[in-house]
Amino acid sequence: VARVKAVLRRARPQPEGAPLVRGPLSLDAAGHQAAAAGRVLDLTPSEFGLLQVLMESPQRVFSRGELLDKVQGYRFEGYDRTIDSHVKNLRRKIAAVLPGVEVVRTVYGVGYKFVAPE
Repeated sequence: VARVKAVLRRARPQPEGAPLVRGPLSLDAAGHQAAAAGRVLDLTPSEFGLLQVLMESPQRVFSRGELLDKVQGYRFEGYDRTIDSHVKNLRRKIAAVLPGVEVVRTVYGVGYKFVAPE
C-alpha cells in the first residue's frame, strides 16, 4: 500500500509555486529557498539549481554534463568537473543540518543522483 501511495504521489502534478518536499528537505523555487529539517540552507545559485534539478527527478542519474546544462542554463564551455565542487559544497551544507544523511549519491563512472532520506 505504501509503494502504491508513493507512486501515486510522484505521478500527481504539483501545483505551481508549491514547495518541493522530499523527506526532511524542502525547496521553494518561487522564493528561492531551501530548507533541511526546518532549517534554512544558505545556498549559492548554482547549489540551489543543482539541488532543484536533483530533487525534481529523484533516483534519476544525471551526468556532469547534463547537470551543468540544466544548472547553468546553456552549454557550459568550462571544465565539467566544476559540478564536483558544487556537489561537495551542497553535501557539506546539508550534512551540517542532517549529519550522517546521504542526499546526493555518486554513481561511479556516470554522475550523481538524489536519494530521498527517510
